[in-house]
Amino acid sequence: MSKFTRPKFNVDDDDLERLQQEFFDKEQMPSAKVYRKSAPVMDKPKRSLFAERLAAKGSSSADQGNPMPALENPMPALEDPMPALENPMPALENLMPTLEDPTTSKPSQKTRMEEDNEFEPVMDPNPEPHVPVSKKMIDLTSLLGKVLGEITEHDVKEVKAPSLDSMQQPKRTSREQKNGFPKPMHRSEFKKRLEAQKNNKSKPRMDAPPQVASQNPALLEPSLFDDENERKIQEMTEEELAEAREEIMNTLSPDSIALLMKGLKNKSSKAKTKEEEEATPKKKEKKKVCFEKEVEDKDDLLEMKKQYYADVPTENEKLVWMDNRFLTADIKAQEAKRLKELEFESDEANATEAEKVYRKVRFDLQGQIIDQNKDISVYKGLHHHGDEPEKAGYTLAELFYLARSQVPSQRSMVLNTLGRIITQAKKNQDKPIWVNVLTVFRGKEHKASIYLRSALDDRNLIVLVSAIYALSALVLDEDDASWEHSLLNAHDFNQFLGHLARPILPPGVNEMRRKGLNDKLTELVDRVRQTSGQHVVNEEEQRDDAALAERDLMRGLIKMNILPRIRYLLGNESGNSELTEMDPASVERLVRILVRLAESGQDICEAIEEEELLEPVILWGLINTQWPMTDEVQHNKSSSYPSLASVRLLTVLAQGSKQIAESIVEKATITLRFLVTSPDAASHSMKQRAYALQLETLKLIRVLACYGFIVPTLEDLHNPVMNWLRAALSNKCTELDSTRAATAIGLLEVLLHCAADPHKTTPAHAIDWHQPTSYLPAITAVLRASRAREDQDLYETALGYLGAWATYLNKFPESEVVGEIWKAVIEEDVSFESGNSVALGYTTTTHHVLRYIQFIVAYASLNHQSLSLYRDDALVRLRSAQLIHFLKQDYSTDIFSRYGFWLWLKHCREREKCWGMSLGLCELESGIKGAEMGIVETWLAQELLKLSLFTKTLGDLTLSLGVFYFQHDENNYMLSKAIFEMDGRKLNTLMYTRKQEPEKEKEESTLETTAFILSPIDGLYHLDKCKVAQKVQEDASTIVANTMELCTKLFYTTDINQEMAIVTLMKIFLIGDREGRMAGMESEREIFRDDRVSKDISQWLDYLCRKKTTLSQLENAWRRSSEYIRQTQVPFFQFYQTFVAQYAAVSFGHHGFARLLVYLVTQIEVVDYRHLLFSDYRDILPTLHVTKEQVPPLTMKEWENLSNAGLKLL
Repeated sequence: MSKFTRPKFNVDDDDLERLQQEFFDKEQMPSAKVYRKSAPVMDKPKRSLFAERLAAKGSSSADQGNPMPALENPMPALEDPMPALENPMPALENLMPTLEDPTTSKPSQKTRMEEDNEFEPVMDPNPEPHVPVSKKMIDLTSLLGKVLGEITEHDVKEVKAPSLDSMQQPKRTSREQKNGFPKPMHRSEFKKRLEAQKNNKSKPRMDAPPQVASQNPALLEPSLFDDENERKIQEMTEEELAEAREEIMNTLSPDSIALLMKGLKNKSSKAKTKEEEEATPKKKEKKKVCFEKEVEDKDDLLEMKKQYYADVPTENEKLVWMDNRFLTADIKAQEAKRLKELEFESDEANATEAEKVYRKVRFDLQGQIIDQNKDISVYKGLHHHGDEPEKAGYTLAELFYLARSQVPSQRSMVLNTLGRIITQAKKNQDKPIWVNVLTVFRGKEHKASIYLRSALDDRNLIVLVSAIYALSALVLDEDDASWEHSLLNAHDFNQFLGHLARPILPPGVNEMRRKGLNDKLTELVDRVRQTSGQHVVNEEEQRDDAALAERDLMRGLIKMNILPRIRYLLGNESGNSELTEMDPASVERLVRILVRLAESGQDICEAIEEEELLEPVILWGLINTQWPMTDEVQHNKSSSYPSLASVRLLTVLAQGSKQIAESIVEKATITLRFLVTSPDAASHSMKQRAYALQLETLKLIRVLACYGFIVPTLEDLHNPVMNWLRAALSNKCTELDSTRAATAIGLLEVLLHCAADPHKTTPAHAIDWHQPTSYLPAITAVLRASRAREDQDLYETALGYLGAWATYLNKFPESEVVGEIWKAVIEEDVSFESGNSVALGYTTTTHHVLRYIQFIVAYASLNHQSLSLYRDDALVRLRSAQLIHFLKQDYSTDIFSRYGFWLWLKHCREREKCWGMSLGLCELESGIKGAEMGIVETWLAQELLKLSLFTKTLGDLTLSLGVFYFQHDENNYMLSKAIFEMDGRKLNTLMYTRKQEPEKEKEESTLETTAFILSPIDGLYHLDKCKVAQKVQEDASTIVANTMELCTKLFYTTDINQEMAIVTLMKIFLIGDREGRMAGMESEREIFRDDRVSKDISQWLDYLCRKKTTLSQLENAWRRSSEYIRQTQVPFFQFYQTFVAQYAAVSFGHHGFARLLVYLVTQIEVVDYRHLLFSDYRDILPTLHVTKEQVPPLTMKEWENLSNAGLKLL
């Protein structure tokens, strides 16, 4: 039912209720209102409608001799038969009294008591629920009750039996049907008259006016009306004509007026032609339907041309602007082409470089860019019916269009081409044109990720294989061979805490929350709808998916439900499907896509586990495989070999979740066969994969051990590990042998921490101390051999194992080997000499320095008297000049340098004397840098900040400023500590996302340090947003004064960042009056009038106003000064406006306030900044009592410009 149609009586109640609901929801103004009033006082109360009906029924029953029984009469039993109706229901005429019937209006004489009894309210036996008067619907039945009366049956006097028409009678269809179609019942009067004229019949309408019903055709002539119209026009005055003309102009549209004028113009010519036509006999013409009737007019240009210049050719191109009749088909085609070219040129002018590549650059079927200047033969198959068929190759726009083809072979060809284009683009990222190609595929404008994800749902196997290839080209960064080779490089994994995964979370992206039961049920319903074809993805959902895929491709694909599709493609629980049987290479790519997805974060790992993808991957890639790989790679046998991607997926999922790792422990035993069998048993082509499988298995076992999960048969690996260490000692040691030995030693280091505390493992006492320490002599020999041949990775890993062993010497003393290990690490290093800057040998990497410090610190912590000689020597080496030199070079570069710096600070005696005056700032800078790295370094950052501030610097300022500097989440603090202590009991994951931070220069580090120390002032400035500042008990003046005092202690005149200090002083003057603060948030105001604060401001200005600055530096300091400013993106000019307005409002010429304002005006040469003061706030210029010596030196021209503007310096 239409919303704009008034309901009629035949509309159902549902529509009325819906209209009423819409009326109240939209809060429309009603056209009428109902006001309740008290009933008027009357001598005789009015009966209700129900009472009147009841009374009428009673009277009719009394007339028929059936009075209503008394209330005392018992109710008839249900078993009694219903009495038959003796009297028929009265007819409608009997119930409708007429006004002329005097018997219906006989006055009744009743007493007052009888009237009261008569009009006593009668209860409705079927009462309606109470409805407010504003919502009461119209009761049409009650309004028409007396009109309709009661229903009675008609008396039938004679019954006629039905009979069929006789055969001789002509067949008549219902409603005079002809040829199976009914004759129209409601014909217009005009058509009736036409039919009458046709049949020479005149059937006048009975209800028509006399002049229409007249049989005289002269009365219908237009001339009769024209004469009358002319006569009336002649009789009208000029005013009446103008008024009529104005009425016509206002009433009719311009097209109608033009039509009337054209008809008036041709009236005389038509009259003449009509007289001629009447003189000639009329011929019956067939009806013709035309849409455009040409009007012959002698004054028309086209008619004049035909009459006088018929031989002159018509130049339609020049005349088309005058009349559409000159618009031929060729001209229309040319005009459409011209408009299309103009539109294209407009788009080209505004298009980005990526858009131009999308529509202009052409590719061949191998993904290479085609040179447009090169002539390519047609038989090569690169020409097609596109927008530019003369050009060879396909643009990306054409390929995306053809990807939706209904021909499977065409879809397959397009997807393969797209995959090759992406591969070429990733190989040539140093060229701008290929960078733009990648931008097209990764951007949201063309939804390339949605095209490729949708292609994965294809039912055709050939198309499905091509879709997997194209999607893997987009998701994966390396091809199969390069990826396999990259897994052989275990440099990062073999370092300290290398088992941690630190994926980067793109800006503007949040981790996905874990799905609950309702979310899973909703997804199930959506999948069923997609399968049945009921679910249709709208354009808005596609835009959201494409936008998310542009920021984070992995989470975008997860949102597009790629995991359920992969689960379907991998087959059932047996791991068999059409794809796994026909094309194992595509299945390997799917597993690699799963690996890449899992590497993006813990949330995706949990999503993969919830989708139950682990079982089919293990069945296909590990269980149903052949080992060892003795045969050469063949298409029919390569599928039966173990999948490297499957083992890698187990490792990544174990890093992502402890719960998943616990479920993998039993399954990981199947991978131990890769360790027992030597890779030399594999064929030549499969030897590299065999090494990669061994390395990935060792990584998996190490990750499980970090949680405390010990693989059951690990003790059986003693002989293989010893063989790997012997291979590393050999002169014929290859790079693969060295990497494998380093990975095994890294695993043994983790097992040392597990064996030192038997309660760290699950179950407890799963490994004994003697098991990992049994390799101590062999690893010592590896240390010597790797140092001799300068194998850096293997040497650092062996040194880390020895440092971890030495850490537990107080708990497991082994006096007989302590001296031997010390000799192997320190005394046998011929390059070590006291005071030599190359004491650590051939390298000075931060990881090497950390491993060295770990070993020295372990010996410096020995408490046995028999080992005091080694302890004292270690303490001396901690204070050596070369070690301090290395620490000063890189004390906050990465996690290795920061952790090594903290170990040195904790165990080195007289560290201030050894380091120098800047030790406090170095500690502070390292702590601030660590706090930015996320959960992993929370504990380390807080320890460094405590060493820098809490112990000595803050002193009495701890109470008021400590809450600003030592804010952290306690849970994250304990997790971080457990990570550094190798205690997996408190860990739920080994994968911690981090934000991508740009590389910062030395000046940026100083700026960050200054901003951190001055953060309490920023907290007071953003009091409505800073929860810590709201809980502080001290007043704002005390906090500001203490913060400035702490800065004076920490920073020297060359260490504090000038621009950050200037911005902070501006904030001090605006505390309590910040623009945009939360309404109702009370704060102290004008704290710059406090004597202590005013004195500190004056001292700071004496130093800061000596140096010059620029607007760009101030803007950068403003952005970096607060996280709240970066979130809201408040411009510096708006902050400056508020500062100038605050001076004009409350300063009363405060000298520090005026001095800072003059400094800003003299340093910022932008017109808007100076115009604000010299024009809008010109009245405050006389209050700026500042001397020339209190601002940086200016040139004579600059002084003259400021003086002419109105700023007079003393």
